[in-house]
Amino acid sequence: MQTDALIEAMNGLGYQVANLSQRELLHGYDAFLKWKKQARFELVSANLVWQDTGEPVVAPTTVRKVALRDGARTREVRIGFIGLTRNNPAFQKEGPGGRRIVTVDPFAAAEKLVPALKGKSDIIVALSSLDVNEARLLPKRAKEIDLVLGGNGAMQTRADDFPEDTKIGKASVLYVGDQGKFLGEVRLAVDAKKALASTQRALVGLTREWPEDEALAKLMETTKLAINDYNKAQTEAASPFAAAPSAGPAAAPAGSPAAATPGYTGSGRCGACHAQEYDVWGRSGHARAWQALVKAHQDYNPTCIGCHSVGFGKPQGFVNAGATPQLIDVGCESCHGPSGGHPEAAGKGYGATDTASCTTCHTKENSPDFDPATYVPKVRHWDGAKAGR
Repeated sequence: MQTDALIEAMNGLGYQVANLSQRELLHGYDAFLKWKKQARFELVSANLVWQDTGEPVVAPTTVRKVALRDGARTREVRIGFIGLTRNNPAFQKEGPGGRRIVTVDPFAAAEKLVPALKGKSDIIVALSSLDVNEARLLPKRAKEIDLVLGGNGAMQTRADDFPEDTKIGKASVLYVGDQGKFLGEVRLAVDAKKALASTQRALVGLTREWPEDEALAKLMETTKLAINDYNKAQTEAASPFAAAPSAGPAAAPAGSPAAATPGYTGSGRCGACHAQEYDVWGRSGHARAWQALVKAHQDYNPTCIGCHSVGFGKPQGFVNAGATPQLIDVGCESCHGPSGGHPEAAGKGYGATDTASCTTCHTKENSPDFDPATYVPKVRHWDGAKAGR
């Protein structure tokens, strides 16, 4: 569902070329062919190849003619693209007739193909899913490359010409990070001979100041709801008490080493002895965290559940609202740990915590406005003598 939505969004955004990497083949070759047919943009990869022949699975390179603005010294330039992914010796995917898809050395592939691409292009762009340090080696091995555009997790590069970081010889490098938090913008200036004269790069933070595209926002919301409904149906089809998708290991059998791990019991049990603290918690946003997921129809989304419940994915932790209703919301044990052995068998120091516990969920991605000095007083339920508890 997510991949279908991504392709539809990329079509809507007007993508022309994209780098094929290993993740696009994770669901198998047949699924990849379906998605490839849906895409109105070209996929390129120089080092995802058929093992028996060494031939690339898709076109290794492509050339796009790009019109320049009125008044420019020339009407258009030819931009050549090459796609490169990291070499993973463990990666193998089976295609038709038992043929296998593997990766080969991206640097050797670039050295082989870029010179020929230069003969058909004015500017050469490498689309890279390599580690950023590997990406910096590309222009040293294939010196005709003018620009490296990359994506590999959260990796970002500077947007200036810093020697050996973002400026390698004549080539510039730009990695924009993941999750759609930034837009990478590159402006190329060419001379009368169509040679690259200068490169200006920018990372534009897509903050709340930028309005949502109505069609893409609707697509995103529809996809999120569909995934949540799918996970809910899968869970309830087995049993209302079955483990939710991607919930992690089930509780260990009695007598096993893991079974000795203290279990989660719910905030209600804590309130019997810690009434004042429980009352503070009950008036906080933490006590209503689960309802936020229900309202957003994301209460079966495993990427969200962990920060809105207690112990999700851990032995004797949250399963789903039907099976473990006492563990919904951000409860006492979310910060202080499982209370199954407390107070009888809990060791000295049980329950100690600090703001490092907060930032497991209040990350920059999930909670960009999080500031301990502002947030912590809202949940403060201790006096000076108990600071840090």
